[in-house]
Amino acid sequence: ALRTLSMRKQAHLDTGPFPIIQAWDRDYYCPPEPPAPPIPLPPLTIGTCFKALSRLFQNLYGVTLRPSDVSSQEVWHADVRKLEVVDEKDGLLGWIYTDLFARRGKSSGAAHYTVRCSRRTDDDDEAGDLEPSEEHRELVQLSRAFEASNRHRMADGIFQLPIVVLLTEFTRPPLSRGPAVLEWHEVLTLFHEMGHAMHSMIGKTEYQNVSGTRCATDFVELPSILMEHFLTSPTVLSLFSSADDAAARQVGNHHEDPCHNIDTHGQILLAVLDQAYHSPAALEPGFDSTATLARLHAARGLIPFAEGTSWQTQFGHLFGYGATYYSYLFDRAIASRVWRKLFARDPLNREMGERYKREILRHGGGEDPWAMIGSLLEAPELASGDAEAMREVGRWRIEDEVAIPGRH
Repeated sequence: ALRTLSMRKQAHLDTGPFPIIQAWDRDYYCPPEPPAPPIPLPPLTIGTCFKALSRLFQNLYGVTLRPSDVSSQEVWHADVRKLEVVDEKDGLLGWIYTDLFARRGKSSGAAHYTVRCSRRTDDDDEAGDLEPSEEHRELVQLSRAFEASNRHRMADGIFQLPIVVLLTEFTRPPLSRGPAVLEWHEVLTLFHEMGHAMHSMIGKTEYQNVSGTRCATDFVELPSILMEHFLTSPTVLSLFSSADDAAARQVGNHHEDPCHNIDTHGQILLAVLDQAYHSPAALEPGFDSTATLARLHAARGLIPFAEGTSWQTQFGHLFGYGATYYSYLFDRAIASRVWRKLFARDPLNREMGERYKREILRHGGGEDPWAMIGSLLEAPELASGDAEAMREVGRWRIEDEVAIPGRH
């Protein structure tokens, strides 16, 4: 990949063989190309995408998505839509509110927010939990009545039903153009965030603080990254189509990005930098974060450090994912292995879907993630989660690469 960049720079500037690639050369000589589906698809409206998601979940888990009416003052904006998540055996699992279009004053990026976690409630001692004062008694009773109406009896107990919000900033088209048609990178984002949402919906734990996505940081991205892998399968992509699709289709041009490996190496470098900044060395009086970054580039970098810059001041994950930025690469490796072992040959296989749901999604953060992964992959050597288990995952390839940096 670096040789490709160097050859392009050489041809452009008519230099000697293999000129040095500087930090600013990466995007100039290898501009990021928007991803595209591997096969032609119909126009990907939001409705088409959620229909495909519902079909996928029905095949894998016996779960469907259904549009739900909203009551007066229930939502914060007219763009917001509400979906019921329904299991063919257990019935209603929870609700997903989607807020998909960019607008003034709305937070940027894509994210999944938990409003209310799932938890088991039939062993609650509400009467003993709180003795309200007389002035608050009516409000407490009203609150308990509301909560009771949002619980559901399942095979292994009564559970509080979860509520989550899926937030993106897709571009709203003019009314004259009809429904919004998503770009492929937006479809990838939608599938990624729905991976988080289904983790929250399917997770059934005793306590709310370990429900769904409330699990180890270096495990939480597995369900979302795995969802992106499904979009590499023509079998799954056929779920977007219907008999009455118009002739116009998005043309597939799936191809290898020659500079992708440079970006992956850059993420490895940032993961190492994150560890250095959260090590005891950072407490030493003479610690210099910029010098640390420069030394890292000198020792392990493909592209030289740009003198006079302090790029680390733009590295927002240092506080959002402090000491755990490696999680993205780590979970990409695990997701690749899960995809290859369980779903690549038959991505709609119900038996494999149920196994993944039973071993991973259902437990949220209530079980040891290493034990869950070891059981799912039939790899007992991973169950201990020790240094050798980390090394084993580190030896895995990141296959069927689909991830786009920036999703959470």
